[in-house]
Amino acid sequence: MSRPPRALRALVLCAALCGMAASARAEPTDRDLVWVGVGLALPTYALGVTLHEGSHAVAAKLVGAEVLSMSVLPGRDARTGAFHFGLTRVRGLGSRGNKLFFYLAPKLTNTALLAGYGGLVMTDAWPENRYGQLALTVLATGLWVDFAKDVLSFSPHNDIVKSMQLGGLDSEWSRLPVRLGYATVAVTWAYFVVRGYQRTFDAPAAATAAPRMLPVWSAQF
Repeated sequence: MSRPPRALRALVLCAALCGMAASARAEPTDRDLVWVGVGLALPTYALGVTLHEGSHAVAAKLVGAEVLSMSVLPGRDARTGAFHFGLTRVRGLGSRGNKLFFYLAPKLTNTALLAGYGGLVMTDAWPENRYGQLALTVLATGLWVDFAKDVLSFSPHNDIVKSMQLGGLDSEWSRLPVRLGYATVAVTWAYFVVRGYQRTFDAPAAATAAPRMLPVWSAQF
């Protein structure tokens, strides 16, 4: 089995360290959570780009295309000059359906993960540890940004624009219903993320915390 990406390992490590710190006192303050959130921003960003480009690559493999290269570093496409946060080059997508699946793969990943996050934040399955709540919510924020940023993107190199072009929507007027529907879904995910921050920062702080034994976790990365 392949090893998880370094960004994921860093995020898990941060969460583990936060959990160890949490055992030393009753509850973290809101200020503690803010600083930990800032520290999680970079590994979460790296994980988000990896998930985005990895989704493209997996989609290409599933339809039998060849993945020529995959980069998770920002830069400019040498062919088009367009700026990108990551870039996956493939060959042999073939049909229109395969191309559509390839372009929309990251959005499908975002949708699945954000739906799962929404299920946690809206039910009793939400973790009790506030650092765990924060790590999930920071990750969900990155997923939401990756999903919602395309609502107002009009670049011909954008995945959603390419998808609409494949669907025969060549003018912005014809694309308006799709954009409105896409924006509605983005607002739904935004509600879950906002609710996650509310549950994280509005959690009642315990006055004291008795010493406790932490479970021992072992994982190979």
